[in-house]
Amino acid sequence: MPDWRADYLTSLQEAERNNPVNKDLVDACSQLADRVAALEAEKASWQGSKPALALSEKPPASKVTSTADAASSDANTVQIKLELAEALRSKGQLQSRLKVAEGELQKLRSKTKVDNKRISDLTIERNTLMAKLKDRNEELVGKNKMLKDIQDENLTLNIQLDVMEQKVAKVAAENKELVDRWMKRMRHEADAMNIENETPSSRSRR
Repeated sequence: MPDWRADYLTSLQEAERNNPVNKDLVDACSQLADRVAALEAEKASWQGSKPALALSEKPPASKVTSTADAASSDANTVQIKLELAEALRSKGQLQSRLKVAEGELQKLRSKTKVDNKRISDLTIERNTLMAKLKDRNEELVGKNKMLKDIQDENLTLNIQLDVMEQKVAKVAAENKELVDRWMKRMRHEADAMNIENETPSSRSRR
């Protein structure tokens, strides 16, 4: 009989290494394998001892004793067969469960692979966006500094413009005053010249 238990346990141990979730299943299969081995050993021992017993035993004392021994042997045989059948049935169920578990494990591995690829892509995208955001922040800092410099320059120019306007107003006032004084002086001089240019007759009439 091929040693299917060793192959079966090897596959279970491999599945356990790949997926520790199946620990309960592996333990159950191990117990089942141990039970089957014990039953097979018991069966082999019983079958091996039967011819020896047949040779060493004295002829049955009575027909009733022989019938009782045969019935007992038949009952043991039936019990062992029932236990073997139950073990084989349990083995089939466990194999089916193992197949389902391996299928689920494969699905999870595929999903994990896809998820890892997605995580890797998202990580690359995040790093790219963070680099762009850093560049944009630096650009905004530079533009804010430039805007502040322009505002400071405008403030300085406005102050200078106010000073210049005050100076222009002062010069304009001084010019107006000079023009007024010059015009007043010109009027005085014109009046004086008119008086000097008057004829003697005009003076006498006065």
